[in-house]
Amino acid sequence: MHNIFFRIYMGMLLAIVSIALVVAVSGYAVSKYRINDHIYQYYSGTFKLIGEGVARHKNQEREQWLSAIERLSGLDIEIHRFDEQLLSKGHLGKLINDKFLFLVDNQLVTSRAYILLPEEQQYLSILVDDYGTSLVRISAFLMLNELGRHRNEAKLSALSHLRSLYRYPIALMEQSEIKTSAANLRSIKKGEVTVVLNISGATESNMMAYAPIGNSRYVLQLGEIPLFEWLPLSHLIAVILFTLTMMAAAIFYLVKPLENRLAEVDDKIVAIAQDQEIVANIGNSPDAITKLSNTVDSMANRIQRLLIAQTDMVRAISHELRAPITRIRFQLAVMQDEVNTESHANGIEKNLDELEHLIDEVLTFLKLKSCQPKLKAEATDGKTFLTYLVKQHANINPDINITMKCKAAEPLVADRRYLYRAIANLLINALKYADANVEVGYRIQGQRFQIWVADDGPGIPVEQRSEVFTPFKRLDASRARQSGGYGLGLSIVQQVAVWHQGEVEIQESALGGSLMLFSWPIPWSENDQIS
Repeated sequence: MHNIFFRIYMGMLLAIVSIALVVAVSGYAVSKYRINDHIYQYYSGTFKLIGEGVARHKNQEREQWLSAIERLSGLDIEIHRFDEQLLSKGHLGKLINDKFLFLVDNQLVTSRAYILLPEEQQYLSILVDDYGTSLVRISAFLMLNELGRHRNEAKLSALSHLRSLYRYPIALMEQSEIKTSAANLRSIKKGEVTVVLNISGATESNMMAYAPIGNSRYVLQLGEIPLFEWLPLSHLIAVILFTLTMMAAAIFYLVKPLENRLAEVDDKIVAIAQDQEIVANIGNSPDAITKLSNTVDSMANRIQRLLIAQTDMVRAISHELRAPITRIRFQLAVMQDEVNTESHANGIEKNLDELEHLIDEVLTFLKLKSCQPKLKAEATDGKTFLTYLVKQHANINPDINITMKCKAAEPLVADRRYLYRAIANLLINALKYADANVEVGYRIQGQRFQIWVADDGPGIPVEQRSEVFTPFKRLDASRARQSGGYGLGLSIVQQVAVWHQGEVEIQESALGGSLMLFSWPIPWSENDQIS
């Protein structure tokens, strides 16, 4: 499962990095927009008042007025001409159209406000590094300066003009009406502009400013003015919801393919259970699900082969049983009409022996086909193995001359019991069909063990060689029924070869008949067996 989880972890890491990048870029763009919007909403009037003040003064008076504003506010104010090309054409056009322009730098730390000077090809540039109390304080000073320029009833008109420039309330009230702390009241009575912060987690943070008007009992009250919040609660909730949604989507798209592949495996298992044909889809990926799918495909193919073999076997057994049964019935019928029944009784016994032998062969073949035995790797001398094999089976046909070809002390590694059964079947088969000679040999050829059995019989046609390994398949002519057997011997040989990851080949023999070559790889162990 390592590869699957590695891909999921890497996908999650990529999703986290991508989401963080999107949140950072979006947060940057939103913050930049919010700073601009905050300044335009609550402080554009301040910069317009500065522009009007500069426009009212000329030459040395202008310089003195700007110096006073810089001293009171701490702002850095410069005058620039259009031909200095500090602004792009787009920004310059917006400045001319709106009379005011505010730009936030890329680090979001400082900003600059640009104020158009009337009837001149000039504009003011003001560096802003605080979006709170400093701007409120200079706003209060500019309002007091604007009101100080007027007398009596004209002050009310000036106050109306100031209210039109700002989005927050501006009220004229007596000092006795102010409700604030004693320390703030003392500052107000001293004639100082006082800024009061109201920071609360339950409501939006804001501030108010109190600007005493000269030596009178009146005070300008500015606000409530919202404080700029870098990460408001609503934005924080939006970021959390966006992150959770994107992570859920990433997890879905990472896990969905795995779910689909598991569903495909489940469909294959259901098809196997319902005895339906499945389409094998062998994958090359090393992950566990691909291995599981390949295992299911292999299992399905094996089950289908077993079912086909079982069907063929039932048909073949039915065919094989008919002959001895028919002979037994015929002999019984004859026995009813004859006095001497001894020969017929012997015939019946022979047919029953044939049926019993057939049943033994079928049971052996079914056992070999139905389960994968635990093979045991054993090293033995090849010559000793073949010598014992030939000695045990030479009496099957004493008229046949058996020769051996193998080097002394040349070992082989295999499951000795099943290898003995396979080579014995090959030897028995050769002794049945040979005319006079059979050759048994062993050698190591390249990276394979090889054992062969050759005879000088009629041989097997090339076009029929693949058929001899089919259960109950027997060729006509010289390899007909009178030679004995039921067509299961070579099927057993082939199964043993498959267990050893080897194969059985039929070749032309130098003796004139067929050569059966049984080979399997070097090295071989019980861990190498396959189904």
